[in-house]
Amino acid sequence: MKTDQEDMDPLRLKGWFAKPYSVAVTTILIFYLVLYQAWLYIANWLEVVHLNGLAPGDVTFIKALTFILVLLVANIIYMALSRQVDLLRTVKDQKIKLFLYEKKFQIFIDNVPEVAVQGFDPNCNVLYWNTASEKMYGFSKNEALGKKMTELIVPVENKTNFLKIIASMQKDRNYVNVTENTFLTKEGGNIPVFSSYSAVRIPEDRLEIFSMEMDLSERKRMEETLMEAKELAEASNVAKSRFLANMSHEIRTPLNAIIGFSDLLYDNFAGPLNEKQMKYAKNISVSGKHLLGIINDILDLSKAEAGKMELQYENIPVPGIVQEIVEVMRSSVSDRGITINTSIEDDVGMVEADSGKLKQILYNLVGNAGKFSIDGGNITIRCSIIEGFIHFEVKDEGIGIKEEDLQKLFKPFSQLDESTERKYEGTGLGLSLVKKLVELHGGDFWVKSEYGKYSIFGFSLPLQPPDSIKTFQSDSPEHPLTEA
Repeated sequence: MKTDQEDMDPLRLKGWFAKPYSVAVTTILIFYLVLYQAWLYIANWLEVVHLNGLAPGDVTFIKALTFILVLLVANIIYMALSRQVDLLRTVKDQKIKLFLYEKKFQIFIDNVPEVAVQGFDPNCNVLYWNTASEKMYGFSKNEALGKKMTELIVPVENKTNFLKIIASMQKDRNYVNVTENTFLTKEGGNIPVFSSYSAVRIPEDRLEIFSMEMDLSERKRMEETLMEAKELAEASNVAKSRFLANMSHEIRTPLNAIIGFSDLLYDNFAGPLNEKQMKYAKNISVSGKHLLGIINDILDLSKAEAGKMELQYENIPVPGIVQEIVEVMRSSVSDRGITINTSIEDDVGMVEADSGKLKQILYNLVGNAGKFSIDGGNITIRCSIIEGFIHFEVKDEGIGIKEEDLQKLFKPFSQLDESTERKYEGTGLGLSLVKKLVELHGGDFWVKSEYGKYSIFGFSLPLQPPDSIKTFQSDSPEHPLTEA
């Protein structure tokens, strides 16, 4: 089946003339088949005329031949002139387009906001200088054009590096450089900039380089402000830690005495007490121990935040420590009909961690689960090993947590219920401390919950913590705060 192109070009001339040898072969064929034969005919005719003279028909032939030659010459002249005129028009159109493109490019450069753009040759002579460059460096366009970049804005100490960038672009036209620099202003001041350099090839294999800069002065000021704020916050944190430690020490010393003496009274070491006195002594002991627990949490959290808490690593049998937690916590929830269950996979064995801190984590999580569970509900402790980490999860059938409240969980002294008549007691320190302790071990902490149905608090610990964590713990200076 023929295509449309074959129908429009039945002789397939386009295909023939697309071949490199087609013009030479066609010219030879035309010369041999037409021009040479015509020349032979005319040569023979001239010989006849020379021998016999001109006949009447010969004059007509000469006139027709002469007219044909004139038409041929005129056509050749017309074709040459048309080609030359078309070529001149094309060149003129290209020059106009090139001028318009260059004009648009210059307008674009001039109107780029907050970005200083300069164009210069490999000798650093400025060819372009946009409006943002005028504002940033103080040199007008007339002042900058024709001058060297190294004389205008490049400081002496940066000149060598600047020339290295240009040399790299001359070797590799695709070379691009992005860096932070300090350039000069007309008034002699320094301005920090984020600069980028790129090369553009122009006719005659020449090169133009474009530099673009963004002023970093405001960002540098913000960084300095943030650094000052960070230093102030760190100083405030140290002061807070010292205050909490001193306060904890000053409170715990008399508090331990109060607890100790109240226990002595309750145990009748100072003589028999009546029922009301026994009740008061027990209340004093319970409240004192509760307050002591809060103070201990505050001090532990302060240590963890300051990075001064040391971990004492040892190999711990996970099933045994979980069972210990269950036995201790079961009595505190049994009066509400809450059952504590365990689900420990068969491959769960030993983990290298701080035994006391791991117990503290689990006591907090199981205690919270008991506090927020419904009466008669279930608490489940799950343990499994996944890719070198041991995973713990504590699930309760309780009130759950709203999605918008999840971010409040780990803020110290923050409670989800902050009303004056809270149903659930607590300081809001437990989960903050748990998260810190998990992170100190190199693990992760997570929460899953559906409001009104359940909550799952989980964490993972590496079975064998990296040496970097152990080294950090062993090299940590002693906490400057002394516990009572």
